[in-house]
Amino acid sequence: MTSRCDLRRLTALLVGVGLVAGCAQPPGSGAAPPAPRPAAPAPGGGPAPAPGTAPSDTGAPSSAAAPLSPQAIQKAVTSSIELLEAGHEDQAAAELQRVLQSDPGHKLAQSLMRQIKDDPVAMLGRESFSYRVQPGESLSRIAQRFLNDVHQFYILARYNDIKVPRQLAGGQVIRVPGKAPPPAAPVPPAPAPVATAPPRVPPAPTPAASAPTAPDPAAEADKAARARTEAITRHTRAARSAFAKQDLNGAIRAWDSVLELDPNNRTAQLERQKAIDLKEKLTKVK
Repeated sequence: MTSRCDLRRLTALLVGVGLVAGCAQPPGSGAAPPAPRPAAPAPGGGPAPAPGTAPSDTGAPSSAAAPLSPQAIQKAVTSSIELLEAGHEDQAAAELQRVLQSDPGHKLAQSLMRQIKDDPVAMLGRESFSYRVQPGESLSRIAQRFLNDVHQFYILARYNDIKVPRQLAGGQVIRVPGKAPPPAAPVPPAPAPVATAPPRVPPAPTPAASAPTAPDPAAEADKAARARTEAITRHTRAARSAFAKQDLNGAIRAWDSVLELDPNNRTAQLERQKAIDLKEKLTKVK
């Protein structure tokens, strides 16, 4: 009887010990982990950055392009003129846009951009006259002669629907804006000689051999004029090529050669002075 009572006490004691052990179990050993707290939204309504990462700076404005130097501006303007002469309008406009971003008041760049963008009839007017291009003439020279601006060659090309200005040919007929210049005064005819009876002269002896034919003065003059025009054209191309390569001394020498052949060549005078001015400016910069 005593052993049964002892067995019951022992069983009750073990059960009590198990209940105490269950209550002493550490928290979280069998329970699910708590849900993470949601991150606060980023300013402006965008997604919040991930924990441990720095916020991105994608909204910062990009830095503006650096302005061009005076030498780079001059080179870009010269390049745009060459591109327009070759008919590459879009590339020339891009070069001029770069210049105007650095120097918005650049007069030549503004003029060339207007010649690309504006309507040629609105700029030059509807009144015009026919003009036959002389051998060796360019649209730049015609623009200087009739528009008083050597650099208005491109608007004159658009006025005549000429896609490539440098391909102008001698003998081609174009329209020049404005009134036609007055024609040159006609040379009065020489008075008709009075008919008189020719004096009787003895017949000249027949020469043994015919005398050499004298050269025709008109043909010689025409030949000399063509040679002079070709030389002017050659020196003009050399001057512009040297200027485009920033060889200012070479450009000045070539324009001097043009002026030796044609002292009143306004294009050569203007382009030579422009090369001299740029040379002085570069000397001061150095």
